Amino acid sequence: MLVVLSEDSFHDATTINGRELHAVTETARLFGCRVVALPPQDFVSNDAEAALAYLPSFDPPVTAVWTGYIPSSSWYTEVFEAAHAKGVRLVNSPIQHRTAMEFDRFYPLLEELTPESRVITAIDQCAQVAGELSFPLFVKGAVKSNKEQGWSACVAGTEVELVAIAKALFERDTRSRGKVIARRLAGLRHVARDAQGFPLGREYRVFVYGDQVLTCGFYWDEFPDTQELTPTERAAITRLAIEANRRLQVTFTAVDVAQLTYGEWIVIEVNDAQFAGLSQAPVLELWGKLAELHAGS
Repeated sequence: MLVVLSEDSFHDATTINGRELHAVTETARLFGCRVVALPPQDFVSNDAEAALAYLPSFDPPVTAVWTGYIPSSSWYTEVFEAAHAKGVRLVNSPIQHRTAMEFDRFYPLLEELTPESRVITAIDQCAQVAGELSFPLFVKGAVKSNKEQGWSACVAGTEVELVAIAKALFERDTRSRGKVIARRLAGLRHVARDAQGFPLGREYRVFVYGDQVLTCGFYWDEFPDTQELTPTERAAITRLAIEANRRLQVTFTAVDVAQLTYGEWIVIEVNDAQFAGLSQAPVLELWGKLAELHAGS
């Protein structure tokens, strides 16, 4: 049996993210998972044992998946340990969670598979990074970018722009965790532009569990996949995602892969799949396979 620690009851179900979280939780129930409500950190005054007050103890231990919004690394660790004391083992350990979520941790493991990048921990490092990497640069926090604000919020063409974007990211610690990442802008094959003019690459989110791809879907939620993957392309991104996960040694990841203009596929980034949006990956296939993997546990 698979236990699901879900924040669904504590978030606004009318938002896009809230609706997706609700759909994921209900799908987990549909496949027989044991769903337990998990209050957010501030709801229980940072007390992980209180957050798991209604989680029963299990003997023998069972595996759990956390569905919700990206927690701080310290809160993830506290919940992991409180659950572990009750015989409930989150699918990713705290170290695996940080490896999958924090760019500076996974980049050294995936360096050959993804664009060249630098880690910035202070604004005065921007000049050095500008000298080492060629503009334009894609700039993001260690956890997340500001791309929903448009191209200018995450792509720097000059050192002045790099400094401005880095400052904005440092101010949002939930996205940067104190670190900003500057990356060579990859020459991606583009398929559309969003309302802000942001060019959308031919990109897919691949959910990987161990050495198995569970499912994948077009990355951009609001745009149709006008160039469906051929069997050869699907095999290529499957191999790449599995190789990325093998290098990471993380149990459950979401690997984002994209196609370059000349056809090759690269890794854009990875995430702890517990906190990754579905993109256009089919929720029934994902959770059906997750439940099947743990049917006998």
